[in-house]
Amino acid sequence: MELLFVLVAVVALAIFVLKWATNLLSPPPPNEKTHPPSAPNAGTSYVKKNIEYLPPQMAVSRSQAEASIYLPSEKWDELLVTTDQGLPTLFLQMHDGRLWLTEPSTGLLVSVGNRRLRRMGIWTARVRGVGYHTVAVRNGAFQPGAPVRLLREPDNAYDKNAVAVCSADDDHPAGYINKGMATGLSKLIGSGAPLRAISLAGQSPGEYGSNIDVLAATPAVVEHLLRKWPISTTPV
Repeated sequence: MELLFVLVAVVALAIFVLKWATNLLSPPPPNEKTHPPSAPNAGTSYVKKNIEYLPPQMAVSRSQAEASIYLPSEKWDELLVTTDQGLPTLFLQMHDGRLWLTEPSTGLLVSVGNRRLRRMGIWTARVRGVGYHTVAVRNGAFQPGAPVRLLREPDNAYDKNAVAVCSADDDHPAGYINKGMATGLSKLIGSGAPLRAISLAGQSPGEYGSNIDVLAATPAVVEHLLRKWPISTTPV
């Protein structure tokens, strides 16, 4: 009986050893990938050669890529400043079919909605209500750099501080400055202070677009901002 038990144990051990050796020496299944040994210099050639073994890489979204072209908020206090002559260090340049305020030391763009600009005497805004004034928008010259007019409307039934935006040769509003900015801008216009306004984004006469952005400042500041992109003061 003991001999039979020993014989069974020996046979079981032999079967286990045989299976282990078979698995060790057999190649992997066709659909199973083996991992190459690590390379000390994982450069471009290594990556190309072993691309199928690398983990998937996360793609950079368009919003993340676009965010990198704007001046970050932590830099506003440091870089959105004026010179000893009281002029902003910024300049205007064309990018993606429109004019952008640009910070010179970084080359990064400053958003139209940045409220820090007012500290430098620069008023920028996206015109509201364009969709209600399609005729004036289509007939007016609002291409980047075109002069525009800002008109107070003290008798406006909705806002006594309303500021209308018109093309240089038309009294019909193409839209209005947002209410929050209009209060201060209306007072500035009413004081008789010299003010020059231009379009940053918009279309030429005969075209229609839903977005019009404008910039207003003293003539000296506007001229300074346009120092790298001089324009004619006559509408096209």
